Amino acid sequence: MSAIYLLDLLGSFAFALSGALMAIRKDMDIFGIVVLAFVTAIGGGTLRDLLLGNTPVFILNSPEYIYISIAASILSFLFHRALFRINSAILIADALGLGVFVCIGVSKGLSANISYTGAVILGLTTAVMGGMIRDLLANEIPAVLKRDFYAITCVAGGIVYIALYSQSIPQNIITVLTAGFVFILRLLAITFKWNLIKVSSLTTKKTSPHYNSDY
Repeated sequence: MSAIYLLDLLGSFAFALSGALMAIRKDMDIFGIVVLAFVTAIGGGTLRDLLLGNTPVFILNSPEYIYISIAASILSFLFHRALFRINSAILIADALGLGVFVCIGVSKGLSANISYTGAVILGLTTAVMGGMIRDLLANEIPAVLKRDFYAITCVAGGIVYIALYSQSIPQNIITVLTAGFVFILRLLAITFKWNLIKVSSLTTKKTSPHYNSDY
């Protein structure tokens, strides 16, 4: 059992926890908790496989990801108060998983002989799509679209992976370096509250007498 596989499982578990806790915040029942945990953990990888034409998709041959999602759902249901208090630990596991998911997406894209740009897009898709589906099902604007430097971190990680790959560095080293880069950048973004520029940061109601609040 490789270290990358273990980190992949850890990241999937952290993603599933985030989905389950979102469902609890939204007062969903146990079925809703399981659904949000499941789609958060496997949504990105499933879409990646569909885009590559890799069918059946990975979860149908790797049921451990289903079991992980169910376990995260049960854990969240029983111990949600404690889990809400240790949110920082979940964020750390999430950041680790994010780095690994980016690497898996990019490497699968390169193995399929798609372009470097396409491989970076696959890395981004693998990492963020599960969270986007989670937020949409919970009637939220996807967090990746509005905060925490999330998508940019994944794109930067994909570019780092490609840069190292082009130098013929062994894949294990590439994965460790890229996942570490994404992990550190993600934690820095959370710690220092890095965000991309928004229109609201450039304009206020006082900037123009013709300001229209409907826009």
